[in-house]
Parts: sequence; C-alpha cells; structure tokens
Amino acid sequence: MKSLYPLIIRLFAYAGLMFLMSLVIQFDFAEGEVKEDSLIEITQEIILLIGSLLLIGFSSKAKDFKIFNLALAGFLGVHVVREFDFWLNTQLFDKAWQAISLVIVILVLIMVVRNWKKLVFEIAAISKTYGFAFFFSGLVILHVFSRLYGRKLMWIDLLRDTHDKYVIEENGEKIIPLRDFMRPVKDASEESIELLAYSIMLIGVVEMIIFGIKSSRKIN
Repeated sequence: MKSLYPLIIRLFAYAGLMFLMSLVIQFDFAEGEVKEDSLIEITQEIILLIGSLLLIGFSSKAKDFKIFNLALAGFLGVHVVREFDFWLNTQLFDKAWQAISLVIVILVLIMVVRNWKKLVFEIAAISKTYGFAFFFSGLVILHVFSRLYGRKLMWIDLLRDTHDKYVIEENGEKIIPLRDFMRPVKDASEESIELLAYSIMLIGVVEMIIFGIKSSRKIN
C-alpha cells in the first residue's frame, strides 16, 4: 500500500490543479469577456513559467536527461514570450517577442547541435514514460485541437440562430453583428481549452522530472 502513496498524492495534486483552473475560468466568465490581461491569460503564463523553471532547476538532479530538460525549458520559454507578445510589442518595441524568442531558439539550437547524440538518446528513453505522453497530449491539444476548435465559422454556425432570435434589430439590421456576438464566447472557450492544455503539459513536465531524478539516482 505504501508504494501507492506517491501516486495517490499526485492524483489529488493534479485534481486540485484542475479545480483551480476551473475557478480561474469561472472568474473570467463572470467578467463576461476574456481579454489579454484576463486571469486565464495570466494563469497560462504562470503555468508556462513554472514548467520552464522546474525543468531548469531540476536539470542538474536529473543528469541523465539534462539536455532534454534544458531544451524543453527553452521550448516552453518561447511559449512564455509568445503569451506576452502584446505587452512586449507595446512596452518595448514592435516585434519584440519575435526577437526575444529568436535569441532563445538560437541558444537552444547551439546546445542541441553540440549534444545531438545525447539528446536523441534522452528523448528515446523519456518518450516511453507516461509523463511524456501527458506533455505530448497537451501539446497536441494546444496547437491542433484548440486552433480548430476556435475557428470563427464553426462558432458562427453554432450561434447564428440564437443571434437571429434574440438580438434586437434597428432599421432592419441587428444592433450587434453576428461576429461580435459570437466573439466573447469563442475567445473564452478557446482560451479555456488552451489553459487545460497548459495544465496537462505542466503535469507532464512534473512527471518527466520525477522520472528523470529517479532514473539518475538508480544509475548513480
């Protein structure tokens, strides 16, 4: 039974994470619109930053997966910068986020080229873990499903009848155009899916770190 304690603890921890994410979504839904400075957006950035810092912080303890962890930290770092694109472009200079992301990508590429064989070996080993499966699933949800899910035409099809029935007309035209009517719903729903994806990716990061530390201890 004692061997199951770590699994049970992680189960409750991850369930707690999902509960917190639902509260974040509930808070922003109560505001009626998800904006660039919404709690959902801020939480996405925090999750990415935590994941990146965890990978960097534990890279020395998981020595057998150090290159993989640092490369993945850089990958998440680019996502962090991308989430801050609006602030960076307005507060620093136009296309600032692209410039910062490019610097991170170049640094990661240099490390990857110098340690290519080691990285391939590390990926081959860690790709068999369910932590990697978690991360990979979150990544697919983020970059594939959420983009397809957020297509404007799909939401226009869903909300067209509701818009036509309940939005007031003036001089033969709807006071609120259909695209404006569906936008808050589409944006809120899409950002919520992205938040879920980031949460799943964070769980994957934690699980991969745990696996990496345990593997390094066994060998050493």
